[in-house]
Amino acid sequence: MKKIIIAITVMLMPFTAFADGSITEKAAVHKVLDQVFDAMRAGDADTLRNLLLPDASLDRITPGKTVNRSDSSGWIGWVETLEPGEADEQIFDVKIHVEGPLAVAWAPFTIALNGKLTSCGVNQFTLVKHGEEWKVAYLIDTHTPEKCLPQ
Repeated sequence: MKKIIIAITVMLMPFTAFADGSITEKAAVHKVLDQVFDAMRAGDADTLRNLLLPDASLDRITPGKTVNRSDSSGWIGWVETLEPGEADEQIFDVKIHVEGPLAVAWAPFTIALNGKLTSCGVNQFTLVKHGEEWKVAYLIDTHTPEKCLPQ
């Protein structure tokens, strides 16, 4: 009986490991997200630019307002003006789903400017596998400072 249970477990392992992308691919996606925010903290627009597809979109949802649709060039331009450590966006409780060359990540965040917490919300990334590398194709976020700042 023990051999049968082991055999069934071994046969089902590939289905559970890859049902929502392999652990290795999820780790690779998470690494790209970490690199995005490391580049932002460093004021390194060139590295940030290399982590995104050239035509990546960046949209923002602010409660009570229309969706602000744009491309990533404004964000990259802003990062280019930053001194290292001036902006510190931290993501946490990241959820990643992978299906072949497509990944999505849900990443709550806080952001501090010059050491002062200024906002929080959620980032939602869409990434694509571009050759052997994951690249950000789309980012939309919410900014809900009323949830994290004293009123």
